[in-house]
Amino acid sequence: MVTGPVGTLLVALVLWLRRDRSYPGPRLTGDDEIDREELEAAEREVRDLDPKARSEDGFLGDDWGPGASRPRPPERL
Repeated sequence: MVTGPVGTLLVALVLWLRRDRSYPGPRLTGDDEIDREELEAAEREVRDLDPKARSEDGFLGDDWGPGASRPRPPERL
């Protein structure tokens, strides 16, 4: 009997090949639950933004995502 990592991989492969295929998965059922109107509105909102703009450049839009600076700590009163 094969033991160790190779045996584990063989067992995983056999189990994966014998899996129940009656469930087609979320991508193949037809209803993807995406709000197309909301998606198109969001795409229209960002269509005119400069693709090379960085969040530090001060473009109009939300300041979030990769490259966004950390929020400032609250000011003491």
